[in-house]
Amino acid sequence: MDHKRRELLKITALGLGAWATGLPLARAATATPRIRAIFETPMEEPFVTQLHLAMTRIAKEDGLDYKYSESVKAADFPRVLRQWCEEGIELIVGDAYGTEQMCRRVAGDYAETAFTLGSAMGPTGPNVSTFYGQNYEAAYLAGMLAAGLSKSGKIGVVAGIAVPTTYGLLNAYRTGAKVAKPGVQLKAAYIGSMFDPPKAKEATIAMADMGVDVVFAERIGVIEAATERNMIAIGNMTDQSAINPKTVVSSVIWDPYPIIKASVDAVRGGTFAAKDYSTIENIANGVNYLAPYKTFDDKVPAELKAAIEAKSKEIASGAVKVAYDTAETKSD
Repeated sequence: MDHKRRELLKITALGLGAWATGLPLARAATATPRIRAIFETPMEEPFVTQLHLAMTRIAKEDGLDYKYSESVKAADFPRVLRQWCEEGIELIVGDAYGTEQMCRRVAGDYAETAFTLGSAMGPTGPNVSTFYGQNYEAAYLAGMLAAGLSKSGKIGVVAGIAVPTTYGLLNAYRTGAKVAKPGVQLKAAYIGSMFDPPKAKEATIAMADMGVDVVFAERIGVIEAATERNMIAIGNMTDQSAINPKTVVSSVIWDPYPIIKASVDAVRGGTFAAKDYSTIENIANGVNYLAPYKTFDDKVPAELKAAIEAKSKEIASGAVKVAYDTAETKSD
């Protein structure tokens, strides 16, 4: 989950409270809605990658027109959004964590345009649905995997910004690890940025020097360093095994396809309304899961695989609840 941008740039809903939520969108049904996406970070950033993959898949399946703009500066968001709205674009998807007020002001001026945004604020009606980018349930499973594979008894995580939403992910990872191996130690580092591969690499090397042999690559740059230091890495958001299949055992997946598909179908049917899609960002709805072990399949002990699979089913059924603990995650 890309939690840091949500918390770092979270703002109050001042001036937005007059909007009612849950009301139907003014636009009539359209068989082939056009999709536009706007991102503040580059396509390489996993959160953006996953959204792009979901929209590309839907566009191919349904024959829709999809285009995107990446690395858009916050100050340019209103201009880009207004241009699309003036063109009559039916659905706009994007990352609004750093541009909450700007995005919602534009949405307020174009009530006939549907917006589905990554947001810390939640939906506002009639035309702004939101999601959160949560994948902490899968992070719990990743913790089990990391602890089960560690030979040194020390696992790590290199994260972006030290804020409560980041802690929610990391604490789930820690909890899963402690379930698998109570005595395991967690080392946590924060690079203070959403995208700074050199800093992430530096932090990973420092962890290797401390004896960490399995690391959760919450940020880009970790896997490269893990490869250099013969560590096992667990990717985040997207399946990152392609970076180095000999280093990445699995990844904590956030798959927004169900969210984007629901938005497209609602626009197509003329039923789009402001919804909070964070309620389906979990294992039960297929938005969270661990990526296949691939080249590590014969290296992960069968007993560990079985334990992780069993726990995943328990989480999906509701028999086990993964706590979303936002207390500061510190190194053991």
